[in-house]
Amino acid sequence: MDSKARAQLRVIREVIAALQAEGISAWLFGGWGLDARIGRITREHGDVELWVERIHADQSRALIEGIGGTALSTQPPEEACEFILDGTSFSTAYFDRRPDGSFYQPIGGFSDWRFPPGSFDDEPVTLDGTPVLAMSASGMLAMKEQFPHLRHGRPWRQKDIGDMEILRGLLATETADNRMGPAE
Repeated sequence: MDSKARAQLRVIREVIAALQAEGISAWLFGGWGLDARIGRITREHGDVELWVERIHADQSRALIEGIGGTALSTQPPEEACEFILDGTSFSTAYFDRRPDGSFYQPIGGFSDWRFPPGSFDDEPVTLDGTPVLAMSASGMLAMKEQFPHLRHGRPWRQKDIGDMEILRGLLATETADNRMGPAE
């Protein structure tokens, strides 16, 4: 593991611990979220991305600033916040819950994004020995599949295509495991 990955893991641990101490959940997504779902680090990551429920946006920002994070003014504040902590960049994006159990980001440039029920469950996974929350495989796949079709979306990159293939594999495994029932 290189120094950039170690620094990103340290930030993940610090930010999640600070938020959890105040009862705020944060879900990894993007490359680190996928690695958390897989259970191992698969590649270098450009950044760290976390989803936070919008009702906790202001409090999460204050908590991150309280542990030394610097909030940048690069994103619409109702949509997301980018930070630098110990020289490592990361961001929090905000979502809302819908009565039907699905999730969405109703404010900002990606208000047409929809996430299926179960996208933000409370079952931790393990990333480099640390229990973390990560967006579900179905939620991350929905994000990736929708992205080019969103109002402000862009075409898939090669890594997006590879991630979708991995996420479909994870979902197929989960579906097969669910059909088999609980292990005895």
